[in-house]
Amino acid sequence: MQTAKSLEINNIVQPQSKKESSIDEVTPEINGIRDVSPVPRIVPMVLNVKEPIVLPFDEVPGPKSLKYLSIFRNYITEFGTQLTAGLLIFGLNFNSIISDRKTLRNFSNLFDKYGPVVRFVSPVGSDIVLINHPDHIQKVFSMEGEYPVRSTLESLEKYRIEHKNHIFGGLYTVRGQDWVRQRSVLDNPIHNTVVQHAQNIYDASAKFTQKVYNIRNYQDEISKDLYKELHKWAFDCMGLIMFSKNFQMLETELVYSQCDAPWMYHCLEKATDAIIKCESGLQFWKFFTTPAWYSLVKYCDNLDNLIGKYVLDIEQEISTKAQDNNDVPLVPDSLTSAILLSEDKFKAEDIATILMDMMLIGVNTITSSMAFLLYNIAKHQMSQRLLYQEIGDLYQDNIIKDINKFKTDTPYLQACIKETLRLVPPIPLLTRILSRNVTLDNYNIPRGTMIIMSTQDTSLKERNYDDATKFHPERWLTPDAKNYHTFASIPFGFGARKCIGQNIAETMMSLLTVKVLQKYRLEYHYGDIQPSRGFITRPNRPLKIRFIDRM
Repeated sequence: MQTAKSLEINNIVQPQSKKESSIDEVTPEINGIRDVSPVPRIVPMVLNVKEPIVLPFDEVPGPKSLKYLSIFRNYITEFGTQLTAGLLIFGLNFNSIISDRKTLRNFSNLFDKYGPVVRFVSPVGSDIVLINHPDHIQKVFSMEGEYPVRSTLESLEKYRIEHKNHIFGGLYTVRGQDWVRQRSVLDNPIHNTVVQHAQNIYDASAKFTQKVYNIRNYQDEISKDLYKELHKWAFDCMGLIMFSKNFQMLETELVYSQCDAPWMYHCLEKATDAIIKCESGLQFWKFFTTPAWYSLVKYCDNLDNLIGKYVLDIEQEISTKAQDNNDVPLVPDSLTSAILLSEDKFKAEDIATILMDMMLIGVNTITSSMAFLLYNIAKHQMSQRLLYQEIGDLYQDNIIKDINKFKTDTPYLQACIKETLRLVPPIPLLTRILSRNVTLDNYNIPRGTMIIMSTQDTSLKERNYDDATKFHPERWLTPDAKNYHTFASIPFGFGARKCIGQNIAETMMSLLTVKVLQKYRLEYHYGDIQPSRGFITRPNRPLKIRFIDRM
């Protein structure tokens, strides 16, 4: 029996085929006997966790029209390279962006086609990367470092180097420690000067409403250019803040070169137009004198000289007062006097350069924002009624008592301003030049790359705001407002290089809106107004707003 059993067992465990042999290899042996139906072994699970993959810069999607030509960047002359690059970028790549003056929609089409990170390959110099996702914009700002670098207005920078014989720039173009020095000197004086001249700004706004009454036609519209009247108002207000001077451009129709203030305004208009022409399109002005470059040099020279004259006059006034009042500390009454009295001594020509930048950027951006605010109020009657309920009884005695409390007392007005700036930021594109490598959407973007942040496109994405293209100020007054991504709407920029004039802009816009709505009910009966292309956005059609007297 034992022999038979052993034979039987041997017969069972004897491998008959390769298949059985493979089973036999993994079959456990217990007390010398292999179990043909073993319990499955418990094997520890090894998770295959994917490491984040960083894709090379060459993989960033974008228009391919320039990629094939980039190999020639080392084989053509500088002149030919610049012209070729300008022609290709303008003609091949950016043609879809600027066609029909519908910049925003075509930018959106680029992102729809290529994703949130788009690369433009340049045949010469560094490539350009466009982004529109709030997370990516936040990451770029978080990497900007102590001395953020953004692209400058090259035409203005070249003008100052070649024609003013110094590299000292204003707030918009200067970099590094010079920029930190300017910023530290201007921060407090700007706020203090706005508070100091709030009453004067309100009075200038009253003059605007009176001029509207005087020049409107039988349809209660401004027969002339309403945008230009807003531009004059902004110029007058900036004169109060910068020089404590009443330029009275709202009361001036004819410009004479013998009068400083009107001629300064004329030069500001012409210099702005010249800069916009130089900064857009093919930049032939880099190689020879174009009409736009000739105009820029002429009117920037005039503007710089006139501003410098005001600076020297104020410097002389301070010197005279200091001699008359030896022991009494002088109190600045304007931004210029505050800079002159600061511990950080600036030369008169350097102060003129700072103020010139503030005037070029500040007057134009505030005018643009105010134009779109009036348009939105006129077009949306329900919002206008709610706004009038809030501000209709303010300052009935025409005296500004406490401008510091003004914003907290007018939440709906501030929401209307914020919503207008979300829909149409006055500068729709922000730029940074990377100081170190950054990973965006798993693509490695190398240091030195210019990043263009399409903030206007970002603020109109449905993923960031419900009914994103609609004017809806109430969105900022609900508890859900805290859930909006901080970087989905940044009309004044962010971080160290945030616009220093935010308080000026919001105060001026608020006071003019109060004065206008207390006197008029606004209506708009024409086609939709869109922002036109350019360095600073403007309405793409005349502002035919009706100013109807309130009974």
